[in-house]
Amino acid sequence: MSPNPEGFRAFVEKLIALEHEPMAWEEDVRNLEAPVLLIAGDADVVTLEHTVAMFRLLEGGAVGDMGQPLPASRLAILPATSHTAVIGQVDLLMGFTEPFLRGETPQGMFDQAE
Repeated sequence: MSPNPEGFRAFVEKLIALEHEPMAWEEDVRNLEAPVLLIAGDADVVTLEHTVAMFRLLEGGAVGDMGQPLPASRLAILPATSHTAVIGQVDLLMGFTEPFLRGETPQGMFDQAE
């Protein structure tokens, strides 16, 4: 189905080489200025520890119930989901991607009207 079937071997070789590259993205992630929504599955090829480490580089992980504003970046871990199965979780994805793209955050106890 490829427009260039002769290029398949080279493509696979590049994928294999990529698997051996370290995920040394820390400096790039730390320098991002736009809010980021990290999405991973709990059975993802990317470890939960790595995903959380990237989230912390984006200033995520602060306690949100202490009256401080939440960071703009967010983390979503989908249950019973692998790396490729994330795209099949449409209902879950829409529940948090749309509010993220609109810049909305869930209402916390300090945000509620009295």
